Amino acid sequence: MAAYFGGNRSLDRVFPGVVLFGPRPATTLRLHSLSNTISTMSFKKAFQTKDFVVTAELPLKPDSSRKTLLSDAQRLGDGIDGILLTDNQYGQPHMTPLAAANILQSGDYNPILQLSCRNRNRVALLGELLGARALGVDSLLLIRGGALPEGFQPRPMAVTDTDAKDLIASARMIDDDEGVNGGSDFLIATSAAVHDPAPDWVPEELMAKATSGAQLVFTQICVDVNILRRYMAALISQKLLQRLSVIVSVAVMTSPEIAAWFREHRRGTLIPPDWVDRFTSGTFTSSDGINLCGKLVADIATIPGVSGVNFVVSENIDAISQVLETAGKL
Repeated sequence: MAAYFGGNRSLDRVFPGVVLFGPRPATTLRLHSLSNTISTMSFKKAFQTKDFVVTAELPLKPDSSRKTLLSDAQRLGDGIDGILLTDNQYGQPHMTPLAAANILQSGDYNPILQLSCRNRNRVALLGELLGARALGVDSLLLIRGGALPEGFQPRPMAVTDTDAKDLIASARMIDDDEGVNGGSDFLIATSAAVHDPAPDWVPEELMAKATSGAQLVFTQICVDVNILRRYMAALISQKLLQRLSVIVSVAVMTSPEIAAWFREHRRGTLIPPDWVDRFTSGTFTSSDGINLCGKLVADIATIPGVSGVNFVVSENIDAISQVLETAGKL
């Protein structure tokens, strides 16, 4: 255990470019793998065996309980391979994501545990990782964490005494330590920021995260297919998809107000001009939002190298199943 607390280890020495699950080919992916029932396999198993996975965020709230969590998970609907439990994303106090993950497991749902360096020191983060291992929570999303939101008094203080790469390396070292019992090896995800890359862009940060032990990335919300295509082409040209898989986060925007909320509260959200025009037309309806997102998911499934989508909703969880139904018809 002492090795987990050291800060002088060489990540290149510990993880010399090992590809844990093997590369995913940069080929066109299709929606044929979407099932019509909630997945009964773990998210890690779905990720290993399916060419396109579907996940959804389940926001935790101050009043979240066992009953509400299981009810919300059921409402997510068909075709969901994993449920992402975020770590105080909006600065609100709520039950720990690990506690929520344990509740979801009791209902035969497949949690993905997010841990943020912003909210805990190194010792506390390692405790969460060991707890996840003991409980059999084997899918992780490990991030540094963004700036704390304004408006909370007394204002909480960000901890951040480690970073995402170090946390990823710690999770991988737990897997490699023969003295840690129980559970299967972690499937380790981290974050990535879709952008319009310059011709000479080199994804050094993503390369470093892969070297630390990450196997896939979740992007920020991106509903701009053109930028996403150029970003994925850049990753392919850099051969990064031989080391990392990519899951694209998409928001279900069923009203102009919800679209504005995402742009304000979710850092880096990418919305194309034609969507903005639709939102400001004065005739935009909830059905328009479902259809837009359904077409978006169908388009994303054709982009070479994309391994899945992650749904983000602000309030209407039931909209996800409607979007998947729409996408499956296109």
